[in-house]
Amino acid sequence: MKHKIFAAAALLLVLGGACSDGEGAASSTTAVAGSSDEVVFASGSLPETLPDTFPLPVGSSVGSTMVVSATGFTEVIVRISAEQGITTQFFEQGLQQAGFELDNSAAVAEGWTIEFNLDGTKGAIDITEPVEGISQAVVRYNLP
Repeated sequence: MKHKIFAAAALLLVLGGACSDGEGAASSTTAVAGSSDEVVFASGSLPETLPDTFPLPVGSSVGSTMVVSATGFTEVIVRISAEQGITTQFFEQGLQQAGFELDNSAAVAEGWTIEFNLDGTKGAIDITEPVEGISQAVVRYNLP
């Protein structure tokens, strides 16, 4: 019972809103070998290629980001001060509340994967807990 109360309280904290002030954001652009595609690497804030409504847990930290300019493929690493289960619940609920459709949500060998779409544009989130109590979500959006 104590664990359920803690989990519910933690979920309420992360469902409280989004967090990313963009301070300290840095970026660089690289050309992909053998291609005319540019790849933009950055950190510190969500790229503009993700919808404005994309949910982020309060207190999360946006790490490295990558955007392939020609296709809009986007990858973002987010670290969250919560256990994997809490982070998974946040994204399942937060995505739906933000208008995304959940296509699949399932345990995988080393964590959890959520597949989603917004108006047909596909995405996926791979969630792991590399350190006890700290989750990592690798968000991929605009998948082929």
